[in-house]
Amino acid sequence: MTRDRRGARRRGRPVSATAAIALLAGLSALSTPTASAKAKPPKPVQAWYMTAGNVTDLKRQAKHSACAFAKRQPKSPRLLLFDFGAAQKYRDGTFGASLRGIRRFRNGGILKALKTAARTYHRCHRKGSVAIAYGNTNSLPGYMSRADAREAGLHQALTVKRLERFQRNERHYRHQSAAAAGDIEPGWGFPGMSKALVEGANGGTPYYDFGNAGGCPGQPGSQGCYNGWDVGDLGEVSTGGRSLPLPEIYRSYEATQWARVQRKWRGAYAFAGVTGSPIEPLSPSHGWTALKRRADHVGRELITIRNAGSRRASGGGSKRRGQILGGPMTGTIPAHLVPSAEPFFSTSLIHPIRNGWIAADHRRFLAVEAGADPADPSTGVLGIFRQNYVRVSQTERVVRVPGAGPLRLTRAPHGDARSVQRSRLAAVRFASARGITGTLDLDMGTVAVDSTAGGSP
Repeated sequence: MTRDRRGARRRGRPVSATAAIALLAGLSALSTPTASAKAKPPKPVQAWYMTAGNVTDLKRQAKHSACAFAKRQPKSPRLLLFDFGAAQKYRDGTFGASLRGIRRFRNGGILKALKTAARTYHRCHRKGSVAIAYGNTNSLPGYMSRADAREAGLHQALTVKRLERFQRNERHYRHQSAAAAGDIEPGWGFPGMSKALVEGANGGTPYYDFGNAGGCPGQPGSQGCYNGWDVGDLGEVSTGGRSLPLPEIYRSYEATQWARVQRKWRGAYAFAGVTGSPIEPLSPSHGWTALKRRADHVGRELITIRNAGSRRASGGGSKRRGQILGGPMTGTIPAHLVPSAEPFFSTSLIHPIRNGWIAADHRRFLAVEAGADPADPSTGVLGIFRQNYVRVSQTERVVRVPGAGPLRLTRAPHGDARSVQRSRLAAVRFASARGITGTLDLDMGTVAVDSTAGGSP
């Protein structure tokens, strides 16, 4: 069946969307649509960017994150989402994901990390249940074809099925299941390639689309969905097959965008819930409420991949002073600029992203990404991502430079990763096409603009 005929079949028949709603109510479901528009938002649970530099550390990060999740989650079925980065095909014909300029991991290494998460969740389990999700993105490398993208999705699903067999047949974990997931964003790839990736991944396992509707109608100043997408394409990746929409709702207009996708879909369309962010105008809870007010059938899943270790985002944490949830990594990542950053920041926050910078010592990871505000392209944006492996926390901060336009990093610490933690040395230089230059202070999270054309936030 060709792609066009398959798309027509999905748009014309509500069978796959109805099946998705059934999933929401079944054993594999993690959310149930609420009846009242005034329902109290669910408690946010943390998701995780995977930032390790080797397989040993990938397993350690998964272990610590899963235990922290199990100790904090409410008494309800929830999603434990690991984002491993952009889907990849390698020269030897194997598949996996690229961790944002850090290291490429094959699915064999990813499965080891997921199994470690399953073991640790079982050991730390207190209440509720979980679906452990293998997440990736549609920021695919240019050498991959549409057939490669679909095969990458198939191998993602196969990895999830192997995790599920481990959970059920080998270990008999009663409070666990497995799922696939994708941060599918129009700003990161073309619709044909992205739909091929999702079609490969969502045929035999639940699949959560936690991306956005970048550039689509409702976004201020936009001329249309990025990269030639339309609302029908968004419907296909978010509810076709066994897909369940779990969209990013960081700003009010995003709730409007996704309500429009639901209205335009020819068939039943139910949201699993919302992906939120505490660093934007809408908190995770406010984002869930905004979608609930504009759309129908909004389930009670709510994840946040930002500020995951803070009490504000996670809804709790240990009150024991000095308690350590995680531990150091075995390796480090030398400080270096990344020419084409695979984003830590959604295209709802920074688009386009011009470049980035990363570094990590044994205890902390740090990244910076430079670009523009998608809702106001005249405003330059610098995003700072931090991870503390010992405290099992991930935080983000967005710094805006009005009037600068898209920014690019021009100079940053290089080499020894230990210099990242020396605040006097950790200064990053940036510039814009409009001639504005300045310095980002990583310790304070502030900028100093050299020229007078733009001004400092």
